[in-house]
Amino acid sequence: MYNPLVSIIVPTRNSSSTLEDCLRSIKEQSYKNIEIIVVDNNSIDNTKKIAQKYTNKVFNFGPERSAQTNYGVEQANGFFVYKVDSDFILEKEVVNECVNKIKDGFDDIIVHNSPDIRVSWIAKVRKFEVDMYKYDITYSSARFVKKEIYQKIGGFNEKITAGEDYDFQNKLNKYGFKTGFIKSEALHLGEPVSFWKHMIKYYKYGKDFVNYTKYNKKESFKHLFFLRSVYIKNWKFFIIHPLLGISFIFYHFLKFGFGGVGYIVSKINKKNV
Repeated sequence: MYNPLVSIIVPTRNSSSTLEDCLRSIKEQSYKNIEIIVVDNNSIDNTKKIAQKYTNKVFNFGPERSAQTNYGVEQANGFFVYKVDSDFILEKEVVNECVNKIKDGFDDIIVHNSPDIRVSWIAKVRKFEVDMYKYDITYSSARFVKKEIYQKIGGFNEKITAGEDYDFQNKLNKYGFKTGFIKSEALHLGEPVSFWKHMIKYYKYGKDFVNYTKYNKKESFKHLFFLRSVYIKNWKFFIIHPLLGISFIFYHFLKFGFGGVGYIVSKINKKNV
């Protein structure tokens, strides 16, 4: 019977508000041959205490999530490794579908992350956008992968703090690995509530994205391009949900504006150093 061990790596930092739901959803997977590895980054809340209720593999490592994930993979015994952020809830069949998809000849799997629309109007707009990326490899990234492949491509680039998922997928593509998609999804609980705080976050992402472009010069253009072909491909979304479509255009314009300013500021600062 094909029943390999799956190591799920959960990087955390002050994640007590969502971690319980995340780890419970992992424990409740229909696929049972799973080990959970939590790698915390000096939390000052109850994160570690919550993690220890679900696994005895709780570590402390930093300085950020890419380094945490890479460290977690080093501790993993699984044939597969799967990075799950601490504010995600997995649908019950996610791991089972990933394992079965690998049997069809794939090396790594993309699990669609769907925004939790219960928290805010912004989250509804983000879901409108993100759902257009499902089954589109250009704006998605695999997190479920054979451990040997993860190690072969060098894991996550610890010098990139914005766009590290894109960088990871780019490396998979360059090595010629075959990426698959599954139907089941992960629900993202950590959606924005404050619009302007969300824009400030994109400003910071823009500043950090300079590091991504340094390592992915060819691929970065498509991620920095305002009008993406996937929007045209899914033009029916805008007809079916006109109010969300209009809201998305406004949101998208501001998101790229704030991110673009951050990117330009970072580029100027680096030139002046």
